[in-house]
Amino acid sequence: MLSDSPTPTPQLTVVPYALWTAPEPRPAAWAQAFNHAALPNLRAWVGQSQRLVVGPDTPTGGAPATLSLPHERLQAQALGWPMVDGGLPWAAQRAAELGLKVAPSEPGVTAAWGFISLCNWHVSHGQVTLGDPAQLAIDATTDALLFNSVAPFFAEDGLTLYRDLPGRWLVHAPLLAEVTTASLDRVVGRNIDPWLVGGESPNGAAKLLRRLQNEMQMLLYTHAVNAHRAVSINSFWLHGTGALPASPAHPPVTAKVVNSLRDSALQQDLMGWLDAWRVLDTEFIAPALAAMSQGQTPRLVLCGEHEHHVYDCAKPGLWQRLLGHFKPPTLATVLAVSAPKE
Repeated sequence: MLSDSPTPTPQLTVVPYALWTAPEPRPAAWAQAFNHAALPNLRAWVGQSQRLVVGPDTPTGGAPATLSLPHERLQAQALGWPMVDGGLPWAAQRAAELGLKVAPSEPGVTAAWGFISLCNWHVSHGQVTLGDPAQLAIDATTDALLFNSVAPFFAEDGLTLYRDLPGRWLVHAPLLAEVTTASLDRVVGRNIDPWLVGGESPNGAAKLLRRLQNEMQMLLYTHAVNAHRAVSINSFWLHGTGALPASPAHPPVTAKVVNSLRDSALQQDLMGWLDAWRVLDTEFIAPALAAMSQGQTPRLVLCGEHEHHVYDCAKPGLWQRLLGHFKPPTLATVLAVSAPKE
C-alpha cells in the first residue's frame, strides 16, 4: 500500500570552508594531520551516508575566477534567487532585514544595494593584498568618525551610505544594479587586481566606483583615526551588490549555515582549522547523526573555495558499500581537494 505522506524535505546544513585546498604533491605529514584528526562523528556520517553527484545545474563555485563562493551560491539557490555570479544581493537582503526602504529616484529604476567593508590594503613587492577586515577590530567611535568623513563624497556620486555594523556599511544607488562584485572572502589574503570591480577595463558604473575608491584611499591615508593604529584603515571593499528579486523562483528552503571554520581557513591555519573541525564534529555532526537514526533526513554540504560535496542520509549503494569495504574513505580524501586547473 502506498503511503499518502509526503517525502520529507532534507534538512540542509551548509558548512563553508569545510574543504581544504591541498598542495600538489601532497606531503605525507600533511595527509597524516587529516587522517589522525579526532573527528569520529564525521567518519561515521561519511560511512553511513551517500555522497551525491553534483549535476551540471547545481552551482559549484566553478573556476577560480568566479566572484561568488560555493556556499554563497548554495544559499542563494535555497532562497530562490537568480544565479548571477557576483550579483547575489546580500546587502539588499540585509537592508530589508533592517527595514530600510528607499524609493527609486526615477520610475522603473531598480533599488540596488551593496556592502562597504572598511579594510587594509597591504602593498608589498608591487602587489596589493586585501587584509581580513575582521582583524581591524573597528569600534563604534572609529566607525562613526569614518562614516561622517566619507559619506558626503559618496553622496556626490549618487550613493547613499547607511551604518550597519562597525566597519561595514550599506550603500544604496541604482548604479549598483549594473555591476557585479567579488565576495569579500574570495579576496581576503589575495592580490586584489583580478577582483577589482570592472576588471582590467572598467567603464560606466564600475569606472565611477573605481575613481571613488581612489579618492577615499587618499582621504583615509591621512585620516586621524590611523594615527595610532598598528594596521591602518586605508580602503574599502564593495561586495554583495544587487537588488532583491521581485519574487523568488521557488519557496525558500531552510539552510542552516555553520561558519565556525572561516577564520582559520582564511588565515591558512591548518592546525587551527582542524581544531575548529573537532568542535564542529561534536556540536553539529553528532546531532545530525542522531537525527538520521531517528528517521529524519539531514543533508550535509561541505563547501570549499571552488566546489562543494553533498552527503545525503540515504544509504550508500552497493558499489559504494563495496568500495568502502575494500577502500574505506580517509579524512584526507573527504576534506582535502585539489586546486582547480587554470
